Amino acid sequence: MLRQKTPEGAEERLRVITVFLVNRRRSTKAPYKDVAYAFQTRIELECADGFYPRSDLSTYQSDDFELRLGDLHYRDVREYAVGRNTSAGWQERRDATNDPLPVTRVWTDFLPQQEVERVVPARSDGVEFGMEALARAAVSGAEAVSAALDSLPELYAEWRRGQEGMMTGLAPRRLKTGQALLENVDTAGSRIRDGIDLLKRDTVAREAFGLMNTAMAMANRRREAVIQKKLPGDVDPPTWRPFQLAFVLLNLVGVTDRNSGEREIVDLLFFPTGGGKSVSWTCRLCDCAEAAPRIWRAGCGHQRHYALHVTPAHAAGLVCALEFLRTHDDNGRKTLGEWPIEIGLWVGGAASPNNPAAKFFRQGRRDDLAEAVPEQT
Repeated sequence: MLRQKTPEGAEERLRVITVFLVNRRRSTKAPYKDVAYAFQTRIELECADGFYPRSDLSTYQSDDFELRLGDLHYRDVREYAVGRNTSAGWQERRDATNDPLPVTRVWTDFLPQQEVERVVPARSDGVEFGMEALARAAVSGAEAVSAALDSLPELYAEWRRGQEGMMTGLAPRRLKTGQALLENVDTAGSRIRDGIDLLKRDTVAREAFGLMNTAMAMANRRREAVIQKKLPGDVDPPTWRPFQLAFVLLNLVGVTDRNSGEREIVDLLFFPTGGGKSVSWTCRLCDCAEAAPRIWRAGCGHQRHYALHVTPAHAAGLVCALEFLRTHDDNGRKTLGEWPIEIGLWVGGAASPNNPAAKFFRQGRRDDLAEAVPEQT
């Protein structure tokens, strides 16, 4: 008999039943050892009254914020069985009124399946998400940027109010975790607003933002043209997903101001596969970080780092677009300088530039890099 308290303070009394399968077959000698094994066996239990929907409360009292965050996010998830050296499965059913019915069957499952729902970005009126339109706004000036982006922080604040309304009835520690998340939302909203203000007052940041949007649009059109078997000019105008544009804006101050305290912040975004995180926001923010220092005549502005699983073609497409903007006319060279915009792969100590290479890179001794890292590609 198991007694446990719920986050709300009530006490639950549960009867826990553990079932084992013991293989009593006699062992055999090679080459017939496998015939004595019990491979991926299945145990199935039935209970007419239904199995109890148990919540995982192991992290509710944790002092680790990440564990408490998981407890908050998955507070509505219930489990009816737990496997030992295997997973467990069950079938949830609902009646005609969509109310849950008791789970009467559970089983062991060596290969469980779970459908991950697709994340579909919402489109909001009053904010310009088109890359080419944002590039034109940056060229037009501060008023055009204001008209295109000023509504984004307000829409984010409106979403925040909706999230705050979902906190009603939370258990005390979960409520505290939720409040900490809302404080982070407020910080992110302030950084987004600061990024927009920077674009409105700083001509260099605005020009870099415009070049980044232009390069992204060019690369996107080329990529989609191949996929859709169309000419680049015939595909739909490329657009940002809302979180991508917000991510770029909230990092603009840290990218452009070397003394900004935001450079100590590590931002982490998580979406399921296909959400647009890896190739999209890393590459796009880096384009802005590349363009701004070149406009300042400070030379190379960003050393990109891509995990090997990131599709190289996406990164190469962005680099090619920026290099095209630099070389297609005199104004491009005037803006982005004489140094080529390049992409390369470093394979040194621990899959990163080794110590001599890092020293030469900091000192600008480009000719010594190949000698320091013979594996350079």
